[in-house]
Amino acid sequence: MLEIIHVSDTHFGPDRSLTIRAANACQRAEALVAGIRALPFVPDFIVHTGDVVNDPDPAAYALAAEVLANLPAPVYYAAGNHDEVPMMRDALAFGPLEPLVAESEDRLCYRIAGATGEKVEFFVMDGRVPPVEGPHGHLSDSQIAAVLDRITGTKPVAIFVHYPLTPIGSKWIDEHLLVTNGPEFQKALAAKAGGQLRGIFSGHLHRAITLFRDGILNSGVSSPACEFTSGPDDTSCEYIAGGPIPFNHLTFTASATMVKAYTLPFPAGS
Repeated sequence: MLEIIHVSDTHFGPDRSLTIRAANACQRAEALVAGIRALPFVPDFIVHTGDVVNDPDPAAYALAAEVLANLPAPVYYAAGNHDEVPMMRDALAFGPLEPLVAESEDRLCYRIAGATGEKVEFFVMDGRVPPVEGPHGHLSDSQIAAVLDRITGTKPVAIFVHYPLTPIGSKWIDEHLLVTNGPEFQKALAAKAGGQLRGIFSGHLHRAITLFRDGILNSGVSSPACEFTSGPDDTSCEYIAGGPIPFNHLTFTASATMVKAYTLPFPAGS
């Protein structure tokens, strides 16, 4: 059995004063860390699926590293649309990993290594596109080939990526925030991993999701900074500030994948 904590979209600023929709991003991230530390178990590792900072800045990554260093287990990071990989590599401490593409590609694409990686094949992928192209993602051919090549078909498989792969039933989100080649990759992934594919785990939407597409679990965790609206007919994205602090607890066993959502109370107006 493996116990993993999934967090995302902390949006640290260069100092503790940054507010996002009137919510202090650092204070809320610190509450997230405190909530994870208060759990009655120690997770095997923690995955942060990107947008570690609000704007790529060495001071913001230094603050993120300071706060997230208090987490009680090794941490792995995916790159979000607000992130820059060289700064992440310089500032953040990663658990043991096996890079899957050349560092020159400027991509965080790797397999989680160590003892836990021997039980489940965990992969982290990088869907960033140039900011001028918008907030959607796209997975490069080199990453897809590398991940598919490393899947043995004999162990459970899980993918972590900032951007969801498939539509969630919200007009604006489905048009603007997904991986553009996500459905094609999910189909190839399912063909290679077969019944061993345990799920695809993402952030980016500032909204929790649980959906099954072609029988495959797609699970997303919300942001501690603020949430997005996600109505079926929404043609724009509104922000909801001051909500509870979210994280997901993932359990992998020989026969099941379990997702347990936590929402921690936070003082009103903070």
